[in-house]
Amino acid sequence: MLPRLAPRARRLFTRAVSAHGGHGHSRAPTPAAAAAEGGPGPGAAPDRAGGAHLGVGRSTAVVAIGSNQGDRVELFRAALRALADAGVVVQRHSCLYETAPAYVTDQPAFLNAAMVVRVDDPATAADPVKLLDVLKRVERDLGRAEGGRRFGPRPIDLDIIFHERGVHRCARLEVPHPRYAERGFVLAPLADLHTGAGIAGGDSFNVAAGLTTALKLWRQSGGEARVALGAGGGGGGDGDGDEDETVPVDAIRRVVPLGDALWSWGHRTMIMGILNATPDSFSDGGALISRDDADTDAESTESGDGASRVDVARAVAAARRLVASGADFVDVGGQSTRPGATRVSPEAEAARVVPVIRAVAAALAEDAKASSKRAFVSVDTFYGSVASAAARAGADVINDVSAGTLDAGMLAAVAATERPTPYVAMHMRGDPTTMQSAALTRYDDVSRRVGEELAARAADAAKAGVEPWRLWMDPGLGFAKTHEGCWDLLANLRGVRDAVTREGGGGLARAPMLVGASRKGFLGAATGKAAASARDPATAAACVAGVLAGADVVRVHDVDAVVDAVRVADAVARHGGRAEAAARARRAREYAWLVKPNDS
Repeated sequence: MLPRLAPRARRLFTRAVSAHGGHGHSRAPTPAAAAAEGGPGPGAAPDRAGGAHLGVGRSTAVVAIGSNQGDRVELFRAALRALADAGVVVQRHSCLYETAPAYVTDQPAFLNAAMVVRVDDPATAADPVKLLDVLKRVERDLGRAEGGRRFGPRPIDLDIIFHERGVHRCARLEVPHPRYAERGFVLAPLADLHTGAGIAGGDSFNVAAGLTTALKLWRQSGGEARVALGAGGGGGGDGDGDEDETVPVDAIRRVVPLGDALWSWGHRTMIMGILNATPDSFSDGGALISRDDADTDAESTESGDGASRVDVARAVAAARRLVASGADFVDVGGQSTRPGATRVSPEAEAARVVPVIRAVAAALAEDAKASSKRAFVSVDTFYGSVASAAARAGADVINDVSAGTLDAGMLAAVAATERPTPYVAMHMRGDPTTMQSAALTRYDDVSRRVGEELAARAADAAKAGVEPWRLWMDPGLGFAKTHEGCWDLLANLRGVRDAVTREGGGGLARAPMLVGASRKGFLGAATGKAAASARDPATAAACVAGVLAGADVVRVHDVDAVVDAVRVADAVARHGGRAEAAARARRAREYAWLVKPNDS
């Protein structure tokens, strides 16, 4: 991209610029193209002809972020807040990646990510060096000392990779970043930011061309195979207790904060066991209600005294059985969301679930001390106040069937949690009383529409302050879907991810996907089983289909009934991928011919 990059990287960037130049934009060579061809770069006028510019006084850029000191996740959160305060607003964010240190290896593993940002301050937007000044100020405010060891440990590192204005070179800054092409820990998050739509996706000309080049370099260096090699190792892993504390040199772990560690996914499907503290759920309502109050109807629980009717000791015992059977998560819900269900007040729901979550979280934490198994607690709620109370009580995940559409305060509540609790955004239209109407279950392409609508909800969550890498997705089987729609969706989960990518969902396209088919009506229709409790074999089959289609977490009522089927599906789905990963990793070790590392 700059003359100091290897010829292969320059050629890729030139092709990207040429391709974008054919979409109705000026054919005159941009400074980036000129530099890629070895022509004038430093001092050339910035590109003003092509791309989806944001208008006078604004610009876009791609910024990489990294940390390997202190609480890395909290430093990332603080950096995003500080950037927003300075008028540098995140438009798309990659997943988080953990990698072994480069160049200087005797230091802790790094956490890395990248983001497309919009620079709103007119005084900063036009000049990349002024953006650099903002980034350096944020670094200083978060504890980074100037003049530290080069490539050494740092609490926060913010680098400009691409800028809307094209090529820039001066004593303080080079754009595009001269070493991005040799760094897998930069290429991986950059690949997340590519929309597949080029300039049509809303990026400026030079940003779009840069991301296209980065995606090609990432794929040629091994791409997703390098992430597969890193899955499950180091830094907390998946809770099995078989992780070591290092990250292999060639490996890149895609991670999310979970509990007090980082969790990677993609190598083993996780199982979420359902724990309903409700009297009226469609499958197992009333199982945890105290026997003295089992005949109390759902409406009376709105008085707020529901806590007295949930047998907490029985709930803890049930949670332990789920974990013993193989559950990785225990999902505690306090109201039914079956079609036509009557809504319970947030006060009544909190009275049901918060005592259970507090007790279950404490019990599972105690059990983990004597076992290599770490299980997590999630809360199934669409109320922001309940989510906040559950997080304070020990919930590790917030699981919302509405993705924030049923309570205007939900997204702000998620953003404000003390810990960076993951947020499962499920697709639904309407509410439980309306979601199965003909109007709300009509799709021209169910996977595409679900993906598009989830991407829109993710954008709303980011605007509310929820860090994008906290988002998981759930396509919402049985929610605003016909039986046929459920089958179409289950067969094409990858279509959901593809649509999220096209809509600029960034890291959400590769985020954990939860699929909940357990005992649902479309399984009963296919098997002729009218009783929900008789659908566990069908649930196991649906879980296998989900795993093979790309699900990372399956949510079920009876863990015993599905765990073996899920493990067999894992063996089929992951074995081939691991073999391919090893082969492609060998190619990654030969990556030096693509880019030439340099010391400057």
